[in-house]
Amino acid sequence: MTTPETQLASFFAKYDPKIAKLGKALRVKLRARLPGLFEIVYVYENQDALVLSYSPTERGHEGVCGLAVYPDKVNLYFGQGARLSKSVPKGLLQGSGKTVRHVELKSTADFERAEIEALIAAAVTLAKLRLDPSAKGSMIVKAEEQRKRARRAAKTAQPAPKRKPTKPRG
Repeated sequence: MTTPETQLASFFAKYDPKIAKLGKALRVKLRARLPGLFEIVYVYENQDALVLSYSPTERGHEGVCGLAVYPDKVNLYFGQGARLSKSVPKGLLQGSGKTVRHVELKSTADFERAEIEALIAAAVTLAKLRLDPSAKGSMIVKAEEQRKRARRAAKTAQPAPKRKPTKPRG
């Protein structure tokens, strides 16, 4: 039986070694910074992205923040980034979605910057969380669920086969 850690390692293995190494190192730092939260793993094949969401619940969309690993970069994203962007230096958070914003991290040293720590602290406060440094979080891999959902969606999106006209009786 495959463990969640083994599955995650196989997902990272699909990326350039430099990007995978950065993603793994940032994951360690983020797990240490957000103890006790669920680490929810998604694979978005259509975007070639591996996403790790850190959430107080088993639902990734309720995540405080997370990592998005792409073939050429790693982003630290914030689920309530649009609300956070009102109180941070202009230009720090990128993106224009309704809720999510991100910061591209080019090295682990970027994670250590004071403004990144301030963003994470603000996101934790906004989520009204009290983190317990001794708490252990668990990993939930939702990649297979996504694949099944994508296959079902693809099937329903296909047009129904044309039926041959029936001959009138009579």
